[in-house]
Order: sequence, then C-alpha cells, then structure tokens
Amino acid sequence: MTWFPYALTAVVAFALWGLLGRLALDHATWSQVSLLFGVVTVLLFASAGVVRGGSGWTTRGLALGALTGLAGAVGIGLFYLALERGPASQVVPVIGVYPVLTAVLAVVFLSDRLTALQTAGAVMAVAGVLVVGLAA
Repeated sequence: MTWFPYALTAVVAFALWGLLGRLALDHATWSQVSLLFGVVTVLLFASAGVVRGGSGWTTRGLALGALTGLAGAVGIGLFYLALERGPASQVVPVIGVYPVLTAVLAVVFLSDRLTALQTAGAVMAVAGVLVVGLAA
C-alpha cells in the first residue's frame, strides 16, 4: 500500500482527536487528558510491537525515538492547554499548520525538495490558518 491512504486515515484520526480532546477537557484537566493520551499510545504501540515482532533497538534509534517522544509530549500538552483556553474551531487549525514547518525543516535538514505547487500549497495553508484560526 502507498503512503496516501495512511495519510488520509491520519487526517480523520487527527480530526477526531481534536474534537474528542475538546470534549474530554469539559470533564478532565489538560494534564489528565495528556496522561491518558500517553498511556493509550504506549498500550497501542506496545501491543503492535508484540504482534508484529519488533527488531532490535539501536542507540541512534533510541535517541531519536526519545527526542520524538519528547517533542510529541510537549506538543500534546501545549495543544490541550490551548484547546482548554480557546475554541476548537480556532485552536485546531492553528495547530494543524505544523506540517508546513515540518516541510521547511525537511528541506533544511533532510535535503528534501518542494515543487512550486507544494510551496504554493504551504503558503495557502498558512493563509488559511490566518483566515480561519486567527479571525475572531
């Protein structure tokens, strides 16, 4: 299977994550919701590793995985703090522009290339955040 069906399914999962996260914050604190996110993540992927049979860990893999987890944990906590203090219709689009920053970082650090069309799409995504997310 190519990457595209996974990406589209991820979009649906992230949309539900934003909606359910806002609903959860009506009944729990941002730190409780963040903790539950972490617990469910560990349980889900630990079981996936057992089922699929994981390969050995390398030092570099552990280090990069830990940094990924740290960045994700900080992002999740800040996402829930923002969602606790603002409307989902504004918070989620602003947070959702992170792929543009990822694309820029990939160009700088991974030597990825963006086509003119991809660059235009990134600019439109940022413009969309300004229109939808920041318009009060």
